[in-house]
Amino acid sequence: ADAEIGAAVRVVHEGCRKVLGDNFTISPVRNEAEGSRITLPEGFDAAAVRIIGNVVGQPPFHGSIVHRGWRVVETRLPKLASGHELSIVAPAEVEL
Repeated sequence: ADAEIGAAVRVVHEGCRKVLGDNFTISPVRNEAEGSRITLPEGFDAAAVRIIGNVVGQPPFHGSIVHRGWRVVETRLPKLASGHELSIVAPAEVEL
């Protein structure tokens, strides 16, 4: 039943939340509210912001924030590989 699935998912999510909270400090990639209109200038960080939608031409791009993204600002685990960007958990998405 839906209620049983929902209860199981809540337990899984709570466990995930605890593991993340114990091992990482996470903050949004973008501080603007989802739905906000923004301009991405030439040279924007493409690792931190994924452009979606009708992408044509060169920056500056004007669009709306669909997802603010998440960035790890502190890791309490050993670094696994040098040169790999571990701070971006999910890039922000901007639809054009």
